[in-house]
Amino acid sequence: MLDISGLSFAYGSKPIFDKLSLHVAAGDHVVIVGDSGGGKSTLLNLIADHHEAITLSEDATSSMVLQDGALLDHLNVIDNLKLVARFAKRKIELSQIEAILTTLNVEPSLHNAAISQLSGGQTRRVAIARALISHPDLVMFDEPDAGLDIANLISLSDTVNGLIADPSKACLTVSHNPFYIARVATKVYRLQGQQLVLIADWPKSTAQSELQERQRYLQAELSIVSEQSAKQADTPHRADWPVLSWLIGLVFTVGSLFQLPRSPRDALHIAAYTSYLSLITGIVFFALVGLMLGATTMAVVKMLSDNALSGWVGIFVKPESLVSMMGGRYVLYLAPSIGGMLFAARSGSIVSNWLGEMTRSRQVRALKLLGVSPQQYLAAPAVLALFISMLVAISWFAFCVWAGGVLTAHHLFDLANTNAVMALTEYDLKKSLIVTKTVIYSVLVALTVVSLGLAPKTTAHQLNIHTTKTIIYSTLAISLAELVIILT
Repeated sequence: MLDISGLSFAYGSKPIFDKLSLHVAAGDHVVIVGDSGGGKSTLLNLIADHHEAITLSEDATSSMVLQDGALLDHLNVIDNLKLVARFAKRKIELSQIEAILTTLNVEPSLHNAAISQLSGGQTRRVAIARALISHPDLVMFDEPDAGLDIANLISLSDTVNGLIADPSKACLTVSHNPFYIARVATKVYRLQGQQLVLIADWPKSTAQSELQERQRYLQAELSIVSEQSAKQADTPHRADWPVLSWLIGLVFTVGSLFQLPRSPRDALHIAAYTSYLSLITGIVFFALVGLMLGATTMAVVKMLSDNALSGWVGIFVKPESLVSMMGGRYVLYLAPSIGGMLFAARSGSIVSNWLGEMTRSRQVRALKLLGVSPQQYLAAPAVLALFISMLVAISWFAFCVWAGGVLTAHHLFDLANTNAVMALTEYDLKKSLIVTKTVIYSVLVALTVVSLGLAPKTTAHQLNIHTTKTIIYSTLAISLAELVIILT
């Protein structure tokens, strides 16, 4: 089923594996134990990513269940499974999805439940059901027992044991729990000294006395901490370079735009949710800021005219003349840049944080492991939705700036026909390049938000950094583009 031969791997200068070997046969449930930070989860990820030293049997497929399930929290239970089914190589009917959920004791009443409503045990079962949608030959589990009580451990072990009732299937698990391991494992390996050492090889058993004996044996084995493992307790994180993440992310994000959506329904769902976060929830915000900016601009004109047009000058030049000469043209020059920066700071940060949290919580990683392309499912729809949302937001912001100016000019200057005085012509629109600017700024912000939102991150600190960098890089890109357009 699975063969690993001579696997060597390192993080920077720190070796993790040195010519490591492992064989998993059909019908096996291999469990890997060892000290924290020794590389157990890394090994599973290398298998999932098809490292060159790792081979699966011909036509064999694999799937992986991450520790916390990594279910998409913007979808309900059954929609999480439907998504994977739509990306599967063969057609999967709704009845098959419901049958898998039933087999794993996920009640019909939970099928439309939000992920946040599930208990730890229910989340594990739904995650396993999602991993089984494509009927993989090898199922990998990254600490599926973490945080579960005895009742849920027994339920989970029974569920997992049912997976390899089919002798053509196999399981590979990383765990620290002797109780759980004793109930599911056929072979147990300890990861130490960058190698796997076999510490148990036993047939399946349901006898309580046998399970207790295995548990005591594993407790003794797991209490051993090697000096080498103690020295390398924590796997080093790769350095976080937001600029590099941004540039690399831009390449992949642009590339995603050339991929046709696998499921138009999914693309529309992500686009609609992105538009809701970036545009719909910000309509009032953009309106208030726009009205305030328009009113403030007219108030400044009034103040300047009162000071400058005094004495003899005031006899020949009236304040109303300044408003007539300026008209509403100031809107065309202020709206794209200021509106774009407001959109980047307010809406861009929200969408970047949403995508970033999906990345940090490994929801995006889980999609990839289950055969769902994050570029097709998330990146492309989010970019297009942000682009359109920013076009609409800037247009709405520009109208509100104009409306604020009209209302204030009518009040301060007592104009007979304020709308006519503040009217904009087609020539004004072309001269200001408002359409060109709005399109360019929308492209820059959309690509920046999505590329940094989906950039690799593992901690809340990195998430905050990337969200902040999204605002900085987006506003900086708009400022530089504005400067280039003005100078040229």
